[in-house]
Amino acid sequence: MRRLAALSCLTAALACAGAPPRPAPEAAAPAAAPAAPAAVPVVKDAVAPADRSQVPQPGPAPALKVPPQRHFQLASGLKVRLVEYHRLPIVALHLVVDAGAVHDPKGRPGLASFTASMMTEGTKQRSATKISDDLGFIGASLSAGAGFDSASLSGSALVAHLDELLELFDDVLEHPSFPAADFARVQDQRLVGLLQQRDQPGAVASKAFAHLFWGEHPYGHWIMGTEKSVKAMKRADLVRYHAARWRPNVSELVVVGDVTEPELRAKLEKALAGWTGAAAAAPPVKPAPAPALRTVLVKKRGAAPQSFVMMGMPGFPRASPDYVPSEVAAQVLGGGTASRLFRDLREKEGYTYGIYARAEARKLGGTSFIVGSVKADVTGAATRALLRQLDGLRGAPVPEPELEVARNALLLSLPSDFAVAAGIAGKVAEEVVYGLPDDYWDGYAAQVAKVGPAEVQRAAQRYFDPARLTTVMVCDPTAVKPQLEGLPLGPVEVRTAPSAP
Repeated sequence: MRRLAALSCLTAALACAGAPPRPAPEAAAPAAAPAAPAAVPVVKDAVAPADRSQVPQPGPAPALKVPPQRHFQLASGLKVRLVEYHRLPIVALHLVVDAGAVHDPKGRPGLASFTASMMTEGTKQRSATKISDDLGFIGASLSAGAGFDSASLSGSALVAHLDELLELFDDVLEHPSFPAADFARVQDQRLVGLLQQRDQPGAVASKAFAHLFWGEHPYGHWIMGTEKSVKAMKRADLVRYHAARWRPNVSELVVVGDVTEPELRAKLEKALAGWTGAAAAAPPVKPAPAPALRTVLVKKRGAAPQSFVMMGMPGFPRASPDYVPSEVAAQVLGGGTASRLFRDLREKEGYTYGIYARAEARKLGGTSFIVGSVKADVTGAATRALLRQLDGLRGAPVPEPELEVARNALLLSLPSDFAVAAGIAGKVAEEVVYGLPDDYWDGYAAQVAKVGPAEVQRAAQRYFDPARLTTVMVCDPTAVKPQLEGLPLGPVEVRTAPSAP
């Protein structure tokens, strides 16, 4: 065995010895030196570098162009305003009716709003679902609503479907059936909404303020009504109100779209031929009482880490020439993040996330007010700051740069309101409701632009007078009342929410 193993080893060694040797690898050729990069040409700036230390100045704002209006009257007596708008093949309708909440009967606040909200819930030949389906089939919209000074029925569609839209429009306008089942459903929805508002400080304050400020004037009640009035309403109340107020002699139709006057007149005479009759005579609205200097603290339901503050002073009707100067004054005071209230109470003091001022004007009168929430433990300090800002606005002219910011805030958003047919119809409807001239919006920008420091100060002295304040605070009265001692807010009364009847 040893001999065999030795022989095997010898054989293997001889085999290896007989194999030819592997050639040595060739040496790699030396790498070529990289080429020198091409010279990059130096280009000198043709324009001097921008000065980034200065904010670029915007160019002039484009002038607002409002299309002209055409007026005509149908055989029924219905007045029509047409604005031809041929940029897009669409048409918008906006019917203004003197059926607003100022006509709510005594003991029935909320009736105008309830009636309008039910008009699209069914007609004598269409259910609410059928109305929705017919509108969807032509890609149209239709809605009804009511404010204090007017009610409205609005719709829009492609002009190719104007006949179908007018047929639906007339059906809802003339023949609402106020179905009993839908009446009960909407009544429940409105009651739930009113119950939810008990826990909303803004709603609680608004109701209390309206009743304090306006008293028994129609503006003094909540437009949705009260829990008591809504519960008491019957379907027959809505039927009677619609028959009494939704009539052509107290209405005006605004049409904006890709249609001419002859075309529109013929279509309207055909579609609205059955809508006739006169509205019942409305009782005169008594003037609002002059509000006295007073403060009401409404005890908030639950915890009150914040105080919701609403301060208001007597204003003016929407058609007043004081509207624009007061609007600019309100913008300076509390129109947004650049306003005095924001810079003082939010940025400097940290009392609030947002505090606003506004000049609200309706057909029969208005209110200049301040509204916002502040931290409960600084309610007194925040109120002092509010009064200080009112005195500052009244006591000295507004610097021109600050005034320019306020004017621009009012003007630069205005063109978007006229960008679509429905927006134009809404703005023309404002002219109808408030008795403004046809060219009101043509001259609005010029009116705002010419408001100077003297006009703002004069408006502030007249309409932002702290000696005429009505103040409502939804808060924890135990914590807040001591903070208000010594402030010129008149007698302080404590109530429990809900506060308005």
